[in-house]
Amino acid sequence: MNPSRLVITGLIASGKSTFADILRKKGEVVIDADAINKSLIQEGGKNYLAIKREKDFSSAFSEGKLDKKKLGQMIFENPQKMRKLNAITHKNIIEEIEKEIEKTDKTRVFVEIPLFFQMEEKFQTDKVILVTCDRDVQIQRLMARDGISKDFAKTKIESQDMLKNMIDNSDIIIDNSGNEKDLNKKINNILDRGNF
Repeated sequence: MNPSRLVITGLIASGKSTFADILRKKGEVVIDADAINKSLIQEGGKNYLAIKREKDFSSAFSEGKLDKKKLGQMIFENPQKMRKLNAITHKNIIEEIEKEIEKTDKTRVFVEIPLFFQMEEKFQTDKVILVTCDRDVQIQRLMARDGISKDFAKTKIESQDMLKNMIDNSDIIIDNSGNEKDLNKKINNILDRGNF
């Protein structure tokens, strides 16, 4: 079985996970790249060991344990370290996604990859679905989700803002500025038209 591959991506707090959850409820197969990375970054996991081998990330370990918050802060403040971390971890994530795809007997599979356009290690896809929302909605969602200030939310959003490039390189664009009911309706319309 070689199912069609549809990547779900979007900026932070745009509602990608809500989009993915709705698809799961409709019986679709959705692979979550972040969930795969979480398992790979557990102690002893492929990405845990890959990070531990790099001297640049030694300060993210305390008593042999990886402090994920410290690592997150480190790469947020240093784009060079972020690129290095991505270079050593993304290939392992893609490898696991490929294994998951091989297990499915469906004709299509959705793969949620938040930083798809920032990845240097490319994942082969048939279509890219971009989930977007209004900037004010995005800020409010991020503040509520992470319990952070408006200024910090704006900084986090601006650090990964490449929306024009994402729009230009996506096949389907979903505006998720409304509520879950609106999003569900949009997904139904696309599924009914056979756009996936």
